Amino acid sequence: MTIPPSRLFHRLALTASVLTFGLIVLGGVVRITGSGMGCGEHWPLCNGQWFPPLDLPTMIEIGHRWAAALVSIFVLALAIVAWIRHRQDPQLRNPATLALLLLIVQVLLGPVIVKLALPPQVIIVHLANAMVLLAVLLVAVMRSAVRREDAAADFDVAVPGEDSAARPPTHAIAGAAVFGFIVILLGGLVANYHAGLLCAGFPLCNGRLLPPPTALATIHWVHRLAAFTFFGYMMWLVLRLRKLGAPSLTVRAAHTSLLLVVLQVGVAAFMVLRLLPAELRALHLLLGTGIWASLVRLAWVDRHPEKLAALPSPVRDRGQRPSVWADLVTLTKPRIISLLLVTTVAPMFITGNGMPSLALVGWVILGGYLMAGGANAINMWFDGDIDTKMTRTRLRPIPSGRMSRAFVFAFGCSLGLAAFAIFYFFANPLSAWLAMGGLLFYVLVYTIWLKRSSPQNIVIGGAAGAFPPLVGWTAVTGHLDLTALTLFAIIFYWTPPHFWALALIKQGEYARAGVPMMPVVKGERSTKIQMLGYTIMLVPLTILPWLSGALGTFYAVAAVLLGARLLWYCFRLLRETTVTSTAWGMYKYSLIYLFLLFGAMGVDRLIPSPSPFRRPEVLVLIPGADSAPPAMHQGGTH
Repeated sequence: MTIPPSRLFHRLALTASVLTFGLIVLGGVVRITGSGMGCGEHWPLCNGQWFPPLDLPTMIEIGHRWAAALVSIFVLALAIVAWIRHRQDPQLRNPATLALLLLIVQVLLGPVIVKLALPPQVIIVHLANAMVLLAVLLVAVMRSAVRREDAAADFDVAVPGEDSAARPPTHAIAGAAVFGFIVILLGGLVANYHAGLLCAGFPLCNGRLLPPPTALATIHWVHRLAAFTFFGYMMWLVLRLRKLGAPSLTVRAAHTSLLLVVLQVGVAAFMVLRLLPAELRALHLLLGTGIWASLVRLAWVDRHPEKLAALPSPVRDRGQRPSVWADLVTLTKPRIISLLLVTTVAPMFITGNGMPSLALVGWVILGGYLMAGGANAINMWFDGDIDTKMTRTRLRPIPSGRMSRAFVFAFGCSLGLAAFAIFYFFANPLSAWLAMGGLLFYVLVYTIWLKRSSPQNIVIGGAAGAFPPLVGWTAVTGHLDLTALTLFAIIFYWTPPHFWALALIKQGEYARAGVPMMPVVKGERSTKIQMLGYTIMLVPLTILPWLSGALGTFYAVAAVLLGARLLWYCFRLLRETTVTSTAWGMYKYSLIYLFLLFGAMGVDRLIPSPSPFRRPEVLVLIPGADSAPPAMHQGGTH
């Protein structure tokens, strides 16, 4: 059976999904700000008018209504297109029709909520229906993605030879989606019954294991227990999928869900300990909606990994030319920057100066991305000649001929200068100069001097990747101390085993490009021994913040467990005579290791787990400005 092109359907479904996601978050803002009755008991009019005078509650409530109207238009258009163009394709027609039915229910619930003055039980049903609507729209997006343009011929409703019984369904993944939905609804109960502060403290409830003997406190505690259990379930699921050798797309989708759950637990802890500030409550709902969306995607990817894997992309379909904006983003190396931002932001929460403002964190993230992106773009400018010789880099903008080297150099310099200005005027000068120092070290010392001349390029040049904690720390404190320098040293010693794991896999490409990476110059055995040596130095170093009293027992336990796994990879890799999947596994784990290590620092501040070695703050080594806004660094050594 031939399926007609679905470009329009896909765009409508994608737009409706994004708008529905935003509408759910905006609905949470309505509740958080107490704006639910901002238009009185009138519906669909607002205080009897279409355009009433706007105070803040009225503005928020009427904004929510107009956003709902916009979602309605796109969902209705999606259903119309489905029945006109895809009547014979139930894979598209059915979710579009179901979305329209759910929308009708959602619209009918709106006036009920207003007329009954915000009954909590109806609001929970409203939230549940909105989440189901979002899930259905996401399914429509993913189904239409595999039917776009020429892909339609490859994915008929029934594909001859497709063995759907070869891989049994993963009930654990479906269970994760159901479990996550339940946790979200429990959170809605806590919020709408105003039970958020009936269990003060974290993770215990008022310092005790059991909550007070009241119904609302019990609801809050059940939500917490369900959230903790769900976190453990997601960790087990990721490990299970990896052990069973699940398709890489499924494993990556599970990792994304787990990452969002980790962030959600951290935000929940901050939210309770800070007595439910409005911005953290909104962020909590946003992450919860993101977790639900990621679980829906995980469930669909698990059932159809071969379809998503076959979709055209700039890598798989070299005839497809990326847009200019896509190339500009590629120049900044966003995947590398994401980890750099984690190691920049996490130290901001452990300085002992209290919680940094959201504005400060926002400037750090913005300035940090620009500075790192500028350094990465300049790195691509200099390496344009050797990028053509390596498989993983030859599709970049310069070697593919889509951008000139002069333009890329100017673009990188512009980003760096813009970032420096942001740091200098919205942060303190010390943070700005540290950020620029990281960029210059990465470009001049690593890229231009060491990368093509010494096998120690990663060891020395890798110091550039250790600047982010210094910048994040000084953004809050205005000075450097021993703890900040310890964080610098942790990343410095982490970099060689991390990057050499990749170099073991890509050593042939580095040899062809003339880059003297350690495996190319010294051989695999010597590289593995040095990786073990650096890891043996790294693990005790990660314990130093606990020994110095800067961090507590929770962090120490996390550092030991994470380090033990990294050492296990090193010993296993050393025993193997050839480069196998262990090197690739170590490379990926080292990324997770650093993320979890710095995440444990932030969580440690929320849990009363003092170090027995705690002592007064150490001597300030480098004075800086008194103010405390953002800053950060350059690119990684990749």
